[in-house]
Amino acid sequence: MVQKISTEESQTHPLHITDVVSYLQQQGWQAVNHPNPRLLVFQGDKDDAGDPIQLVLPSQNTFEDSDRLLKKAINLLATIEDKSPQEIIDIITQTPAKSN
Repeated sequence: MVQKISTEESQTHPLHITDVVSYLQQQGWQAVNHPNPRLLVFQGDKDDAGDPIQLVLPSQNTFEDSDRLLKKAINLLATIEDKSPQEIIDIITQTPAKSN
């Protein structure tokens, strides 16, 4: 059974969008253009059906659905990488965003 991130974990370990984006880029995820500027969409490896896996993030932490989208992204990464959601959070929070 896949472990899901709890609300308490998300509040205890706030994630910054820039850190998650940096982690995704380091893992080879590619940014995909999306018509909604409030969303950041990334494409990864193919799923079992041969379709690219897409991960959706809010473009800012302050949107009403930011926490929900971040939890969904963490759960997806945990499943893909065969890690717990907490391991993914720990890795992301220890991966500083690259400054350009």
